[in-house]
Amino acid sequence: MHSSGLLLALAAPAVYALPYANSIAAIFRYWEHLGNLTPYWTPDNTPQNLLSGLPDTCSVDKAFVLVRHAARHPISGELPAIQTLSSYINDNAAVFSDPKTTVPSEFNFLSGWRSTFILNNLTAPGRLEAFTNGVNLKLDYPQLSTNTFLVGNQDRVVETAQWYIDGYVGRYANFDQQIQLIGEDSATVSWITPIDTCANWTYNSGQVPITTWGRVYLPRIATRINDLLQPAYPGVNFTADNMHGALWACAYGDAVNGTGTSPWCSVFLPSEFLDFEYELDLLMRGAFGYGLPNDQGPVIGSLLVSNMTMFMLSGSSPSAGANLSVAFGHDTTIDLGMTALGLLNDTSFPAEGPPNPARLWRTSRQVPFNAQMVFQRLSCAGAPNSLGTQELRIQLLMNGANFDLSGVGCRTDKYGTCAFSDFLATPNVRAALAVRHGDARWTAACG
Repeated sequence: MHSSGLLLALAAPAVYALPYANSIAAIFRYWEHLGNLTPYWTPDNTPQNLLSGLPDTCSVDKAFVLVRHAARHPISGELPAIQTLSSYINDNAAVFSDPKTTVPSEFNFLSGWRSTFILNNLTAPGRLEAFTNGVNLKLDYPQLSTNTFLVGNQDRVVETAQWYIDGYVGRYANFDQQIQLIGEDSATVSWITPIDTCANWTYNSGQVPITTWGRVYLPRIATRINDLLQPAYPGVNFTADNMHGALWACAYGDAVNGTGTSPWCSVFLPSEFLDFEYELDLLMRGAFGYGLPNDQGPVIGSLLVSNMTMFMLSGSSPSAGANLSVAFGHDTTIDLGMTALGLLNDTSFPAEGPPNPARLWRTSRQVPFNAQMVFQRLSCAGAPNSLGTQELRIQLLMNGANFDLSGVGCRTDKYGTCAFSDFLATPNVRAALAVRHGDARWTAACG
């Protein structure tokens, strides 16, 4: 997708130079490794075996756009660890205000630091992400249009949609555009939040593996930092949970004030960021992907696949909204859809580590804040089908980069696209299209 100078200025500040040597690199872009808390970015992550853009004979005649909400404050499961860290520092203010020797420069901020985070709300960088990506949607698809937007009814999702639509439409956004709110509750069958109507689904499916991994990597961070600070602050005793809070404080400090602004981000080694990234991969894969038990991931994610394919199969009338679908949801929506399609499926994902640097499931790349999952239907000349019309192909873009659809089971070209008819005939898509909410397969997985 198109990238504006404003967004690049937000998501890619000057390269972060570490004040110490390490085994990974002396220069490291930590903000590209914050899992699903990564600021929106458009990395050149089209696989090396693919070309960017469209096949020469093809044009986009329909697009199905799923937008994750933009950058936010911590959620309820994250904020307590940050607050505990803040309490420890401020309960020991006398220690941190009276160092016994020179404090390592990256820790000079400790004296007086306290948490000011709130729950859930969209942030200023988040508003910029949403507005900019709305502008980019207009620039990327000038031939397509819609005046109806599906929006999950949660504050941060609704506000994201409002800023995004303002960017897409402009100052008259409130006149002709319709926001259709979709309930996020156990009474509303929704492909945006399908977990809400899966009674057997539990967030604990993701908590179990991250607890295991946390016991591996967090204590060694605490030990390293305590050893480093002991000369200046005798008796300092940051716990593993404190270090968890510090990693959240890094990610959310940047989410609130802009990339590169949180003082906590300067205290961690690149390897520690990569371990934190793996924790978030484990969480999202465990709770909203292949780590879910009893066929839940493909079953729940099938609702997204069904909605996307039904839209692509409908005709392309000239009426407004017929060729562009835009919906606003969550990282979980995207992850479950990927799972139903059989994409990003690793053969091994051990909770005890070590992280595989070549793993497919990477939340930093697939679901950063304001992630854009875009399915494009392509009309291609030179390959007429049985009806004598142009061949239809399907292409997936993830955050602006071509995605190889061969993982679904169809044969792709050098742009990652495959014939739409072949896509529909793959076992993963056929299985997803056969699922109905409340049918035998759904009930077996969800109760």
